[in-house]
Amino acid sequence: MRKLRFTLFAAFLLLPACREGKTHAQAPEPPAVVFEMRSFEASRPGCGDHGSRTQACVSFRAVWPEMKGGADGAAARMNAAVLAALGFPSGPDSLAPYGEELIEHWGVEHKGVVYADSSWFERRMVQVLARRPGVWSFLVERIGQAGKALPFDERTYLNLNPRTGDPVSLDSLLASHSDARFASLAEAGLRAALNLAPAAPLPLKEKEFTLPSDFALSPAGVVLAWSGQALRDPSSARIEITLPWSATRELVSQTAVKPPAPEAEQGF
Repeated sequence: MRKLRFTLFAAFLLLPACREGKTHAQAPEPPAVVFEMRSFEASRPGCGDHGSRTQACVSFRAVWPEMKGGADGAAARMNAAVLAALGFPSGPDSLAPYGEELIEHWGVEHKGVVYADSSWFERRMVQVLARRPGVWSFLVERIGQAGKALPFDERTYLNLNPRTGDPVSLDSLLASHSDARFASLAEAGLRAALNLAPAAPLPLKEKEFTLPSDFALSPAGVVLAWSGQALRDPSSARIEITLPWSATRELVSQTAVKPPAPEAEQGF
């Protein structure tokens, strides 16, 4: 009986150790979001001079990244946001009809007339500027000239969370209690770029300085841009500045942004 009691007592002591040693299966990490560049082009040749008749009379080209991987549909949401920024929210299938419409419009305006210097073109591009743990920054551009209207050159930025695919705001990327310091740095940078004295009025819609909604992360630093309705005169030229990482490294989230180290030549 005494031997049985000793055996049971020893088993009782070993039981917690067995439990601690038992490994629990962990859920695998979701695959990282990756991207491949896609492109589409439509054109009508024949407007070049005698030495280059293949020069396009009208051309349309679109370039954008297509995301894959991730978890819970993050890549699909990122792709939808990118295509919407490109101007084709219904998807890539709408690119061909748009190109055909542009070519047809050119043909109607030039029916029976030959202009060697009247070619039309339009370029829509989305480029990946930065890929950080909590945000991907994209540059969206639209340039071209079609018809008698003035040439257009538009650019804006798009920021998405690679974990969820949702839009990311600038304030969500700032470190705790650094909002005021970051805003002060941004205002000083804007005044320096415009050569304005500290007390001079800014060309912004709001009387008090506010951070813009249009921003991006780049290898050089945090890019801030004001245009359109953010300006006192919406027709004014776009204003853009870059706050270097040397000045903003400690003001942003170290986990979401993960700014490049001081010694890194190319941190992104």
